[in-house]
Amino acid sequence: MKKNLKHIVVAFDGNEESKRAVEYGATLKKAFPEAELTVVHVLFDKVEQRIMGNVSAPGFVPAAGFYVDPVVEVEQPEIQMVNDTPSAVESSVQNAESNTLRLLSECQVKGKFEILEGHAPDSVCEYAARTAADLIVVGNSAKSGLEKFFLGSTSSSIAKNAPCSVFIAK
Repeated sequence: MKKNLKHIVVAFDGNEESKRAVEYGATLKKAFPEAELTVVHVLFDKVEQRIMGNVSAPGFVPAAGFYVDPVVEVEQPEIQMVNDTPSAVESSVQNAESNTLRLLSECQVKGKFEILEGHAPDSVCEYAARTAADLIVVGNSAKSGLEKFFLGSTSSSIAKNAPCSVFIAK
């Protein structure tokens, strides 16, 4: 019995293994032309502003979340913002999107590109569940043995927690 795939999600982080995952996803899209193909790129956890210091102290700036000593001038490097997103993040997103679309074009398939935020394995699994994905394609982790031992690999974490089948591209 041949299972029809309706939605294929490919996790892409820019490394060689994830490029292979996109290629496998494109191959599956060709085999199941009716399937929707979505390539997701996960940004690291959002940087949250945390309040530090004594909020009632003179010179404390609640909106900024830190104490400012009016006697000492501190030069803050200005972060260039593009649409309220730091330019380094914007650049990362643009690179991931252009690389993904180029890979899909080379494979002669059409697909969507989505940006997710948070911890990669959780974000990919949550997205797959939310969109009723039938399959997640992910690249094999490039971590060394010790890194895998202490941190675990993204691919194994996705395989363990996914709401659907997982294909690990090697």
